Amino acid sequence: MRKLVVASVVALALAGCNSGSSDGSSNTGQFNLAFSDAPVDGLSKVCVAFDKITVHHTNGGESSWGTTSFASDQSSAECIPAGLAIPQDSDGNPVFMVINLMAYQGEQSLQVLSDEQMEAGQYTQMRLSVLEKGNYTDGTPYSHVVTDTSATEGIRVPSGELKLDGFDAQANATQAYTLEFDLRKSMVENANGYQLKPRGVRLVNNQDVATISGEVTLGGGACGNNINDAFVYVYTAPTSGVHGDLGSTNEPYTSVGVDSASGKFEVGYVPLGSYDVVLVCNGSEDDPENAGDQLTIDSSFVDEALTASGRTFTF
Repeated sequence: MRKLVVASVVALALAGCNSGSSDGSSNTGQFNLAFSDAPVDGLSKVCVAFDKITVHHTNGGESSWGTTSFASDQSSAECIPAGLAIPQDSDGNPVFMVINLMAYQGEQSLQVLSDEQMEAGQYTQMRLSVLEKGNYTDGTPYSHVVTDTSATEGIRVPSGELKLDGFDAQANATQAYTLEFDLRKSMVENANGYQLKPRGVRLVNNQDVATISGEVTLGGGACGNNINDAFVYVYTAPTSGVHGDLGSTNEPYTSVGVDSASGKFEVGYVPLGSYDVVLVCNGSEDDPENAGDQLTIDSSFVDEALTASGRTFTF
């Protein structure tokens, strides 16, 4: 059974600086940005602290926004140790904003910047400055994860910045974008701890995305009636029936765990297009750093169109 579901999109505003001309015309537009997350295995919190967002225009110019522009009062309280507070600068402004990405999954997102203006044109890159080395007085890293066993570990970010894709800003128009953290791809655990990589962090245009959602029928036979390790993998079609694991040449565009209690799943901010939607029974065995993991595939929907109204699938 399949049915349509309307995808709700939450917009955030980001902008740059360039004034309009004296004749009333303008070379500026509104650029909306949201932060959202696709969850990762084995973690209860992923707290990312950042203090600057920078964009680079094709004309060579750059615009940056710091904490005086952020919605800093929306920092995730659960990321701040009890009895402590985010440090402030000499003017009383917080020196960073911290977000628990695990709190904004599926269609959910958090507004960071709003009501700013941005020079129209093409931008080749966005950079997010992530704080990874500073510590609270009790040693808790600014950016950190909390595991399912309640252990706290720091997050490393190559060069201290996430360098992300470019985008277009139209004059006299509003563009809404979401920065989607696909943590199963971008959050890597290795011998040096947890590392956040730009791989899997996507900037998507909210006008051209929708939600894939649905459920695995409990007791319906899927995965031998054991969905404790079930995931839904979403592949960009056509795939010729080749559904690879994370890190492989034919890896999924994204993936999400199935709630073992309800059988439900949801993937937000997927660009419009055609996809294979595949039920995998052993998703936690798929290591994004090692291509070639053997997936146990139960069933799939092949070459399904995702339109602005979204899609719902039942396995």
